[in-house]
Amino acid sequence: MRRRRAGGLLISSGGAAVAVALAGLLAGPAAAGASGSVVQVSSDPYANPRPQHATEVEPDTAAVGQSVVSVFQAGRWDNGCSDDIGWATSHNGGSTWAHGFLPGLTAFSRPKGPFYRASDPSVAYNARFGDWVASSLPCNGKSARPNAYVPDPGITVNLSPDGTTWGKAIVVARVPLSDHQFGTDKNWVTCDNSTASRFYGNCYMEWDVVADQVAHGELVMMSTSSDGGRTWSPAVSTATKLHATGGEPVAEPDGTVVVPIVSQSGIVAFRSVNGGRTWGSPVPVAKIFQHFSAGNLRGPSFPSVTVNDAGTIYITWPDCRFRPSCSSNDMVMTTSARDGRTWTPVRRIPIDPVTTAADHLGGGLGVDPMTAGSSARLGLFYYFYPRAACTVATCQLEVGYISSIDGGARWSRSRLIAGPMKLTQLANAFGHMVGDYVGAAVIPGGNAFAAFAVGGIPADGQAFSEPMYEPYRGEPITGGSVPASAAGARRDLHEAAMPRITR
Repeated sequence: MRRRRAGGLLISSGGAAVAVALAGLLAGPAAAGASGSVVQVSSDPYANPRPQHATEVEPDTAAVGQSVVSVFQAGRWDNGCSDDIGWATSHNGGSTWAHGFLPGLTAFSRPKGPFYRASDPSVAYNARFGDWVASSLPCNGKSARPNAYVPDPGITVNLSPDGTTWGKAIVVARVPLSDHQFGTDKNWVTCDNSTASRFYGNCYMEWDVVADQVAHGELVMMSTSSDGGRTWSPAVSTATKLHATGGEPVAEPDGTVVVPIVSQSGIVAFRSVNGGRTWGSPVPVAKIFQHFSAGNLRGPSFPSVTVNDAGTIYITWPDCRFRPSCSSNDMVMTTSARDGRTWTPVRRIPIDPVTTAADHLGGGLGVDPMTAGSSARLGLFYYFYPRAACTVATCQLEVGYISSIDGGARWSRSRLIAGPMKLTQLANAFGHMVGDYVGAAVIPGGNAFAAFAVGGIPADGQAFSEPMYEPYRGEPITGGSVPASAAGARRDLHEAAMPRITR
């Protein structure tokens, strides 16, 4: 693979490299490109002096037909949240992109919204109502002091019929703040798009209420909308009042909703079989064993969850159980066939041999919704260090990609998408930050997409240059001969602790 430097970083396309300029409507690479190039789809436009400009972090991506929509934070504050939530949308399979920022949400939105800043964006499509649903976590703290607490008053959504024209923020839930309730964290939205489901058109929102971290942990809450996200049910907890964070609900073809989430005991999953009126007890999915990444990086460490139209659920996350002495992380995967109650043994995705020095930090998995079983098409984007043993001064952060055409049994050769980046080129928010998660999606019968933050050389007068990129026309999903395997997993490791407040 040949690489050359473009604007302070390496943008790779398996033999071609392109530097991309940002415009109001992006028409693809500046040079003639094909699938495998990348395009810059947004940049932070704000001038508010309190946050860190120009930074965009923590993206999620969804796709339907040839349309792809990504959402992300823009103008990241070092003590939590951002000036606004950005969006980037393509209606032609990633050939051209429009971009903008959600209206009626924050003090920096146009028009202004009722909240001061926002965080934790996610996006879903509602086929029954024909709307895109963008979820955010609003924040009301105005202090720029790094250790100042940033209160989160609730959860919101913005709706769009086309992914480019967005309505003002709708409040899903408000959380009264008290001595023991500090706000909300890690919201995620999904919608039931199965016409065979009794609950076709329902949307489901998960978040956790941040309480006393030592005594109580984070109480998981759920809310349901049956009118396309315009109104939402009162928030309810699970049957066992589960404390966990980072849940991603997915809807099965029969209307069952499964929510994999990170608890103190590892990944668990709970579900609803009655359209979100009640939520059952959690079942174990897998333990988590994670190597603590070097360089004080706040990278994507949360699991990525996706589901196909047949109802198979896929979860990937970074995990060190296959590495000697837990010296670095691999990307691993487990699946559940429709019920969310039983899960396959954890398998190692063969990005590189366990003897390499690489550390895989997390990323986003997409599945072609029209494929299933041994023909399921998967695309995985991930951040990584080529060498795990590094420091803030020496760590080199890169973006990679790997794919499978047989349900994850065997994988293609990995590809470098972008990098290397210096950690000091990234926003600093309780660590050098690209985001706690990355969302990915696959166009039916087509390519895989994910937005990802890339740090480069800042322009004069700015401390950062960390915009959002997407693969031009998506990354192809190809087969390979290297098998995923559950063999070689160590049993004598200490489990990773549940993440704390991660706005």
